[in-house]
Amino acid sequence: TSYLTYLYANNLYGWAMSQYMPYKNFKWCKTDIDVTKVPDDAPTGYILEVDLEYPEQLHDLHSDLPLAPERRVPPGSKEEKLLTTLLEKEKYVVHYRNLKQYLSLGMKLKKVHRVLSFSQSAWLKPYIDLNTEMRTQARNEFEKDFFKLMNNSVFGKTMENIRNRVDIRLATKDKQVDKWTAQPNFKSRTIFTEQLAAVHMSKTKLMFNKAIYVGMSILDVSKTLMYDFHYNVIKRR
Repeated sequence: TSYLTYLYANNLYGWAMSQYMPYKNFKWCKTDIDVTKVPDDAPTGYILEVDLEYPEQLHDLHSDLPLAPERRVPPGSKEEKLLTTLLEKEKYVVHYRNLKQYLSLGMKLKKVHRVLSFSQSAWLKPYIDLNTEMRTQARNEFEKDFFKLMNNSVFGKTMENIRNRVDIRLATKDKQVDKWTAQPNFKSRTIFTEQLAAVHMSKTKLMFNKAIYVGMSILDVSKTLMYDFHYNVIKRR
């Protein structure tokens, strides 16, 4: 008899956010670092740009959940999607904990292009633990959702893409519309009535003040839990 089983990692991002995360001292360093000897809780962590080989003898074993997902344009599509493939990876940006895992599961490191080092600690863990404890004590669904969102909102802010932000200007006169649509950062306009229109403008200045490096680390570290469960628990059974 065959069965389909749905498995869910409860509080996956909360777990990842409780791990060691980067927070300061970002700098490029030498590419001869051996990440297999760097503990998960080392004071210094790394993000690397590498070339990886996926040995053919692993293809059958890994075909249901290939390692090292990447954004590619799938056959029959024009847009990039996040795909897990058995293809080789070129200039693949990866957290060192993931790279350690991929190498332990059989992938081969062909080349290291760049290495970014940083100081790391479990600085988010007390906050995550507090919200988790408060959620267990919640007396209603609102409180449960609230403390869950308190974690999720922090993750969301670390992945916020400010490049997509737009200035919306409301115009009540033709002169205003003509003036703004003539600007080089004009994108589009929406006409509501004869007396009201919205002019969409790209921002001319951006403040890159979001911790994208944390969001990237959360996403990568969360994958290590999923791959560990699949290959070291499910596959071994």
